Amino acid sequence: MKTFSRYTPALNHLALALASTLLLIATYTANATAAESEHSTNEDSKAAPHESKTTELDRVVITGSRIPRAGFDTLEPATVVNRQYIDSFGFTNVADALFSQPGFDSSASVRGNQASFGAGVSFLGRFGLGSNRQLTLVNGRRLVTSNPPTVFGPGDGGTQVDLNVIPTSLIERTETIGVGGAPTYGSDAISGVTNIILKKNYEGAEVNIGYGLTERGDNARYSYSALLGSNFANSRGNVTIALDADDSAGVLGEARRYYRNGYSMQTNPNAAAIAQFQPGRQYATDGRVNPTIPFNTSNTDGIPGRVLIRNRRINNMTWGGLLYPSTGRYIRDASQQPRGFGPNQDQFLQFDKHGNLVSYNPGVNFGNSSSSGGDGLDFNQTTQVTSQLDRKSVFMLGNYDVTDNISSFFEGSYYTSKALELTDQSIYNAAGFGTGNVNGSGDQSGALNFNIDNPFLSEQNRQALRNLGITDFRLSRASRDLVIGNSSTDTRLWRAVAGLNGHFDAGGHPFTWETSLNHGEGNFDYYRTGLIQQHFINAINVTRNSAGEIVCDSSAAGTTVDPNCVPLNLFGEGVASAAARNYVTTPTHAKAQMKQTVFNANLSGSFIDLPGGKLGFNVGYERRREEGRFTPDEYQRLGLGRTVPTTGSHGTFTTNEYFGEILAPLVNPDAHLPGLHRLDLTAKLRRVNNTVNGWFTAYTYGLQYEPFQGLQLRGNKTRSFRAPAIVELYTSQQPSYYSIPEPCTPANITAGNRPELRQRNCEAFFAYYNGVNPGTFQEAPTTQLGSVSGNPTLENELAKSWTAGIVFQPEWAHGLRVAADWYDIKISNVITQLDSGDITSGCFDNETFNRNDVPNANRFCSMITRDPSTGVASSVRGEYTNGPYINFRGWTAEINYRLDLKELRWGGSGILDLGFYGYFPKNLKYTAAQDIPAEESVGTIDNSKRQFQWNARYLTGPWNFGVSANYKSAALYSLTNTVETRDYLGIPSYTSYDANIGYTFDKHSSLNLAILNATDKMVAFPYVYDGLGRRYMLTFNYKFH
Repeated sequence: MKTFSRYTPALNHLALALASTLLLIATYTANATAAESEHSTNEDSKAAPHESKTTELDRVVITGSRIPRAGFDTLEPATVVNRQYIDSFGFTNVADALFSQPGFDSSASVRGNQASFGAGVSFLGRFGLGSNRQLTLVNGRRLVTSNPPTVFGPGDGGTQVDLNVIPTSLIERTETIGVGGAPTYGSDAISGVTNIILKKNYEGAEVNIGYGLTERGDNARYSYSALLGSNFANSRGNVTIALDADDSAGVLGEARRYYRNGYSMQTNPNAAAIAQFQPGRQYATDGRVNPTIPFNTSNTDGIPGRVLIRNRRINNMTWGGLLYPSTGRYIRDASQQPRGFGPNQDQFLQFDKHGNLVSYNPGVNFGNSSSSGGDGLDFNQTTQVTSQLDRKSVFMLGNYDVTDNISSFFEGSYYTSKALELTDQSIYNAAGFGTGNVNGSGDQSGALNFNIDNPFLSEQNRQALRNLGITDFRLSRASRDLVIGNSSTDTRLWRAVAGLNGHFDAGGHPFTWETSLNHGEGNFDYYRTGLIQQHFINAINVTRNSAGEIVCDSSAAGTTVDPNCVPLNLFGEGVASAAARNYVTTPTHAKAQMKQTVFNANLSGSFIDLPGGKLGFNVGYERRREEGRFTPDEYQRLGLGRTVPTTGSHGTFTTNEYFGEILAPLVNPDAHLPGLHRLDLTAKLRRVNNTVNGWFTAYTYGLQYEPFQGLQLRGNKTRSFRAPAIVELYTSQQPSYYSIPEPCTPANITAGNRPELRQRNCEAFFAYYNGVNPGTFQEAPTTQLGSVSGNPTLENELAKSWTAGIVFQPEWAHGLRVAADWYDIKISNVITQLDSGDITSGCFDNETFNRNDVPNANRFCSMITRDPSTGVASSVRGEYTNGPYINFRGWTAEINYRLDLKELRWGGSGILDLGFYGYFPKNLKYTAAQDIPAEESVGTIDNSKRQFQWNARYLTGPWNFGVSANYKSAALYSLTNTVETRDYLGIPSYTSYDANIGYTFDKHSSLNLAILNATDKMVAFPYVYDGLGRRYMLTFNYKFH
């Protein structure tokens, strides 16, 4: 289960390249020993060529505040990813560098299957609170979102920034503060703020070339960048330009063994049904991973209701077409075996890729559509590890000192990308989706009824069917030969910032000011291929004309007269003509446009003398306008294919925001007061007037207290918010397909936060649907139609948060810094889209349950439509609403130590940097509505209880070596699972290692090799953490001086 291939030809090629590289370095070293002494042992301390210009006031503005101050000391807990980390491990995308940090996560990335609209984006989240509650800035300013206003977008509703847009070559560092950012920056800063800080006043020119590859020879990455900067007008101004290009190849799921293994959690069959209908079946050899788990007998037998199987196949369809009887159910008995032909219904037929009828092996069934092994559909062939993403950007920074105390500045950027999802689910005409007819009646995606007189059947196939007494049959197939189902996104995004800043003295006090205008626009084109349903019906109804040619039969029921119709052959994968495929399919093209305009003006100063120094303040005004538009094409809008009609949307909102903050130093360190070395108080306030929902007040107040030098206690209390996004406000009634979980199945009835309550309500459910067998009741095997709509009356999310921490930097241990902080975040009025899981849980895990009216037992049950005979859910109605709460509590801890080895008593050379960052979530509880029980997620795979990163870096002469280890503790699939619900409850702890080796040839050139996931560690099931395996990135940097 955990064994993966270790050897591929690609590794040989990279090993050869590495050996050649090291040989080149060794040769160079041997010929340049004298020059080696010219290199500083600490390359971080080298004089940077772009540090030629200083500010007028020797003070800085830190993330989370607009008040200039003497150092980088922050009230809020802060996490920094520096340039050295990005370069050492070969990150060509800041998203990858941030996602590698404990506690950071993504609701959307290039990994895995993609959204219908928005492939290839990377949104940053933190603490599991969602990417729409983590604000991303560049140089302290907002960027336009890449999240389109549609429910089929890549992330939760919000104004998330695509990190792919940021040019990596220009990044100086990233600073992330926890909590406390809302009064300074406004909406969305609930979990925190990530500020990407770019290089300033760069002088010189450099190019960077990189090439990366996985050990298995795929996911090739080509990276090119150029950075140019120069002062002008006697150093009164500077212009810096960054050009970045990065191409990364996608990887299919079937390229990795753990996908090909086909692990899947499926229903453990009922022992009595197996004894009656499959008496020879043995659980030890039927495909379950743990051969000691017997068949299930009841909900209280200690035997799990679901078991992990290998080689999972969908047994009710194939790529080329599976045949089964034209009447009756696909399932033949209570054992849920598939139904074939012949007197025992055990003769199975399928079309191969040449259109020939051949036997079909259904495998060993688990539930009503899944098997272990056999010839059924391998769903893993519809998955990908990562998308293909090609990015290009140009970014320009400029500033000019208009006078000695007034400067102008400018930022301009243009970004373009093409993201391609390699594969996704195709279209279906299959048993699991009901029964369809060639005339278009019945279920559109259901298996199709055919007669053996169909002209596309060969005489050999026709006779084989006659020999079995077959005159009519149903065809069940997944038509990837018609529609692959993948999506692609073309992005064009531009942004311009212009402003003035300056400083002046008044009354003997210094003041600084800044005003800026920030405008950005994103234009997005979304492409897919769709099936034209009417053309499909026209093309599968065929006959022979007088010349004996197969033609479309326009006289058949359900067809339309179309002279362009081309007959379509479905009897075998890939046998249809190209002309027929073109006739029944069409390219689709949806568009989105997002606009953002922000005007900001603020004034900072210090004018009141306090015991610890001058009182600092900042006041300002900000106006922000957001606009979003999503426009599907006619095919999508009218629902001419198999998908639901896609509705367009358009909306705007404007905010007027007034803010201020003060920093009050109450104790001067020079006073030498015992136990009171330093005491600073901070207070921040922001008043926001939103055209959608009116006024809101955000605030932060806190203190930084040092009883003695080297030890600081800090804490803050914050009121923050998230305003509803355009998609949450303005989406019209949007049909959608849902997988609807059933809490009352044998596998689920003892699960949930309150299993006793669920079982009691399920008893009433089965009493109402008295023909349903509780022992065999299953959820619908396919997605079902539902709907969701926006809500223009949504209120802001409200977060009440506090942090408390300690920072220790002792004088006796120069270079050591230790920090630990506690977070407590309580979010109410949570804007949520009630999904099918929320609704079914709200129905059955609810104290309010009218046993006399089960379909309307409570408001959640009323959102579900059920089949009156089987009780199976066939539809749900979702909505955006303000739900009760999300509560988060947890720790972060950080240790950094820099040691100059020559200072050791026994001597030595070089610099050793050691670092540790830990994330320890305590609670993350969420409930979407008052009547839905809160769910705890800490301890699950997405939020393990202990997450660490260790870093070590050694620099000596021209060499630098680094290693990084990322650890996640053992985790559960769900906290509500028990031995009654499933056999494997979780995964063990996981540690991956990254390493690098770098060499600086001279002041111009350097070479770096990074190895990510050096031990090739992957999790077999589910497909989480790292899916690519060991990979390499070789980068070369050349500076022109």
